[in-house]
Amino acid sequence: MPRPVDPDLRPRLLEQIIAYVVANGVAAFSVRALAAAIGTSHRTILYHFGSREQLLGTVFDTIRESGRATLEATLPRQGDPKRIFKATWRYLAQPQMRPTLCLFYEMYAIATRDPDLFGDYARRTAHFWLVTISARFSNAGASPETARLLGGMTIAMLRGATLELAATGEVERLTEAVDAFLDLLPPAGHAP
Repeated sequence: MPRPVDPDLRPRLLEQIIAYVVANGVAAFSVRALAAAIGTSHRTILYHFGSREQLLGTVFDTIRESGRATLEATLPRQGDPKRIFKATWRYLAQPQMRPTLCLFYEMYAIATRDPDLFGDYARRTAHFWLVTISARFSNAGASPETARLLGGMTIAMLRGATLELAATGEVERLTEAVDAFLDLLPPAGHAP
C-alpha cells in the first residue's frame, strides 16, 4: 500500500530551503547539498519544486513576497513621502537586514543574468518596487506622471544605496546621502 501524501510537506520543505538559502546564498547552490543539509533527498525536492532553477524561482518569489508584506505593513500609505522613505531606509539599514540585502542582490543578479531560466523575476521585482514607492507619492497628491517619476528616482536611489550598504556597511555615510537626496525632492504635488 503506498504511503499517504503529506499535504504539508511542500510548505515545510520550502521553509527549510529558504532558511538554507538565506544562510548560504545561491552562487554555489546545489540541490544535493541542500537535500543533505535539510535531511531529505534531492529527488523529493525536485519532485515538489521542479528543476534547480524552478526551485530557486520559487524561493526568490517567496522571499520577495515575504519582504513585500513586511514592508507594506511597515510603510505608512499616507503622509509625507520624504518621511516615509527616510523611515524605509532606516528599516533597511538595520544590521539584521544585511543578510537579506546581500541575498536580494545575489538573486536579482542571477535572475537578470539568465532570464530564460528565471523568467521575469527581476522585472516583476523592479515593477513591484516602482508601484509601491510611486503610490506613496500619488497618495500625497502627485499626478500619476509625477508620482511615477519621483517613485522611479527614489527606487533607483534606494537600490543603489542598499547595494552599497550591502557591500560596505557604511550606514552613517549612506544615511546622510539618502536623507540629502530625499530632501532635494520637490513636494509630491509639484512636478520636478
